[in-house]
Amino acid sequence: MDLVLDRRRLLATAGVAVLATGLFAAWVGLDIGGRTATLWFDDIATPLAALIGCVACLRARARHRDQTRLFWTLLACAMASWTAAELIWGYYALALNVAVPVPSWADVGYLGAIPLAVAALVAHPATRGSGTRKARRVFEGLLVATSLLFLSWTVVLGPLWHSTNLTTLGGIVSVAYPFGDVVIVFFIVLAIRGMNGADRLPLWCLLAGLTAMALSDSTFTYLTDSSSYTSPGLIDAGWVAAYLAIALSAASSQTGGAPVHKAEHAAPSLASLVAPIVPVLVALAVAAVEIRLGDHIGRAAWLMVFALVVLVLTRQGLAVIELLARGRETKDGLMAKLTDAALGGRSHHEGPGSVY
Repeated sequence: MDLVLDRRRLLATAGVAVLATGLFAAWVGLDIGGRTATLWFDDIATPLAALIGCVACLRARARHRDQTRLFWTLLACAMASWTAAELIWGYYALALNVAVPVPSWADVGYLGAIPLAVAALVAHPATRGSGTRKARRVFEGLLVATSLLFLSWTVVLGPLWHSTNLTTLGGIVSVAYPFGDVVIVFFIVLAIRGMNGADRLPLWCLLAGLTAMALSDSTFTYLTDSSSYTSPGLIDAGWVAAYLAIALSAASSQTGGAPVHKAEHAAPSLASLVAPIVPVLVALAVAAVEIRLGDHIGRAAWLMVFALVVLVLTRQGLAVIELLARGRETKDGLMAKLTDAALGGRSHHEGPGSVY
């Protein structure tokens, strides 16, 4: 009964998050009440969403007593940093009534949240472990991260890299956002690969939120570099969705300090073997389309494509080794059971009262 209530409560929370994001996007997109009213709504609702995510992470921290407690503590600190950054951004726009400069003090909060989020994921129990499966999960994380880096480089980072003066602080800050997002996605994928199915829900919600944030960051970087970004903008809905998804992740975490179930001994499913290849196929398809259209693919992009091929081959080799080892373990376990059964039957016949 409690499980059903928790599931209904979680679905209701997810529905509220989706509805809130939709209402935010509709208000900003339709410019309800005029530009001034929309600007105030945007710069108040965005830090409020970040604050909700921070409070949700703190509540999740209070429900745990194991290693997961540190994970939620660090993630709450990252959310606090994002909240502070959003408040500073709003101060520029609402109190000072000026365009937010690049870089600004808000960037300290935005970029400061990245190492905190990475530290949280490193501290998650699912990223611990050893052996072939651990190595395969690392390569799967590298596969996804490299694919996202290739896509980001092709669409945003490459043009930005060549057009930005990286000797200035503003240039470094502009490039830091997409790179930081790729690092975070790598570690969240690594954590998901180390969890069993039922325990992955908070991490899946977290991945959805961080992916939305990565897309928003990359789009913002592109629009800023092309002097096309205006505030308020529809892109801001991506950050609201990210903060609320993180809040949903915290709300869906297990209560009462329930142990984290790592997928160390579970047999790899077909979906788990195929899923990490999907972003690789997307990245390679983008490369093929660019070549077909006659676009120039730079040396850095070719190096990423080569790295993807090497990572795929290495990862598939580790998967084969893992499956073979799993097969040997299953065979040895079956032989042990048959031997025990045979010895048990023999002991039964040769026990007290036997004619022998």
